[in-house]
Amino acid sequence: MEVGAPGGERARLRVATVNVRELLDDGRVLREVLRAAGADVVCLQEVPTHPLAGHRLGDLAADAGLWVVASGRAGAGTAVLAASRVDVRAGAVRALPTPRWRGRRPVRRRGTAEAVVRVPRGDSWSCEVLVRSVHLGLEEGERLDHAGLLVPAAAPAGPCAPWAGAPLVLAGDLNEGPDGPARGVLRTGPPGGLADAAEVAGATFPTFPARAPRRRIDAVLVDPRLAVAAVSTPPVPRAADATDHLAVVADLLVPPAA
Repeated sequence: MEVGAPGGERARLRVATVNVRELLDDGRVLREVLRAAGADVVCLQEVPTHPLAGHRLGDLAADAGLWVVASGRAGAGTAVLAASRVDVRAGAVRALPTPRWRGRRPVRRRGTAEAVVRVPRGDSWSCEVLVRSVHLGLEEGERLDHAGLLVPAAAPAGPCAPWAGAPLVLAGDLNEGPDGPARGVLRTGPPGGLADAAEVAGATFPTFPARAPRRRIDAVLVDPRLAVAAVSTPPVPRAADATDHLAVVADLLVPPAA
């Protein structure tokens, strides 16, 4: 059943998100997960960023029938992949402000990868959608600060800037559950906040840790101008061998271009 915002004939956009844990686990099973997801756009977190690992993301994408839209050091391990049927209008990565040290401990860099996409709708196209891959931090205050920079009103980076008003999909590892304070900022931020696709679809399964999931820290959050048709995780028997997070896949319905 399709639930969410009404709106005539809409195009279907499938968005998936998965934290790939630096590609340290079973790459073959991870490729199975991505292929089973059948997503138009895939948001990744914890992609390796050291210089000698760049080819690994390209190989992963190609093996899953996807291509790399947005990645790079500024994104701090976030990336966006897309299927060939998707018209990618722009892609970029940007760093989120993160201190180098917290006390005597080094702090992991944070960033976001984002892309503006549209999908076929009969003989025309859907409206453009801004998709952001995010990986929020382990510290609550940092998550709150970064959430305030990721709400719909936040300006996209560089090449994505002309689509600042496009419907937003924010997907990734949020490092907190649905009742967390950063999720509250994302839920209530202007204009209209972002809805948790799993809650809309009634599919609130835990995502972490993959072998015995207890927490729902991975999510697809959607602009109220988009409708949610379904949310699931790919039915791959050994999915927990791919990474320590279960993938989340959301089928969204996108309005036609204006």
